[in-house]
Amino acid sequence: MYKYKNTDNNIILSAFGIHSGGGLILLEALIKGLKGSLKAASFDIRFIADAFSISSDVDVDYVRRSFVARILSLFRLSSKVALGDTLLCFNSLPPLIKSKGRVIVFVHAPHFVGAHRGITYTKLTALRLEIERVWFKLGIANCDEIWVQTEVMQDAMRSQYPYAVIKVVPLVDESIIQRLAVLPVVGGRPKADASQFTFFYPADAVGHKNHENLLKAWSLLAQQNRRPILCLTLRPAELKLLEERTQLDPILKISLVNLGWVSRSDVLKKLSQSSALIFPSRAETFGLPMLEARSLGIPVVASERDFVRDVCIPIQTFDPDSPRSIAMAVLRFMDGEASIPTQYYSADRFVKSILS
Repeated sequence: MYKYKNTDNNIILSAFGIHSGGGLILLEALIKGLKGSLKAASFDIRFIADAFSISSDVDVDYVRRSFVARILSLFRLSSKVALGDTLLCFNSLPPLIKSKGRVIVFVHAPHFVGAHRGITYTKLTALRLEIERVWFKLGIANCDEIWVQTEVMQDAMRSQYPYAVIKVVPLVDESIIQRLAVLPVVGGRPKADASQFTFFYPADAVGHKNHENLLKAWSLLAQQNRRPILCLTLRPAELKLLEERTQLDPILKISLVNLGWVSRSDVLKKLSQSSALIFPSRAETFGLPMLEARSLGIPVVASERDFVRDVCIPIQTFDPDSPRSIAMAVLRFMDGEASIPTQYYSADRFVKSILS
């Protein structure tokens, strides 16, 4: 991977396609933060750069709504990048040729990691998204770093491009920075000894019961050195298959208790002794364990699904398709609510990170 210290402080900016919404707000903040570092830029033809007093020394190009025009524009920008310069592709689209300088692609659109699947678009928009995905795959080898805004996007990007350098750099505009600065800090409770918590999930291994994501969530907790006890009721063969499919870390078995098949009375006894029922099921016609927990006064940590709220009021909920969401709900149950620890980037800090 190409590494160097940028001494010329020159940034070449690719920003075609950005003309509205959150992308425009961030672009406007970035332009103010760039100050004298901007050497050349390509903007969307619908974007009015004159309002930002860009120096006449900056080589500015306005690009039409055409893939051909955009590809040619990025070729031109790439050819202007000298050793020591940084090409910042602020529109998520990497160059299709190698550059002499450093290349950073700032990704702020979900379709590049496939998060758009299942959403209905017009045929023209759907075609555009697929072309951009192909463009991204072809160009990612020409990038030195991929910058994203959240850990979720970082994880999704890593799963598809494991060899890329992916950093979380959440740029926000100055008005948000100022408002965040005056928000009260919610500290939560001191971290509890996770091993003192027992989460019980009485269910067989049928697919919609979602044991795989539950075990992945427990692996994420173990990576943070948090090891609450997870009690399951699986047949040995079912557990072995799950361990193989999830590539379960052997150290996780310390906090995993499989009771095997148990009678109804033993289920109720174990539930009454547990810190919480955890219920990651994706679909149920009823969900009897949640009603049993409710009758025993045991808290429920469950999927955020309508069938859950038909039966109980869960103390914490999560996205059953996200191991990270499950793990975070378990942490909230143990530690209480706390302020989000993300450190957001002002435009000035963002630019300093580019130039460092």
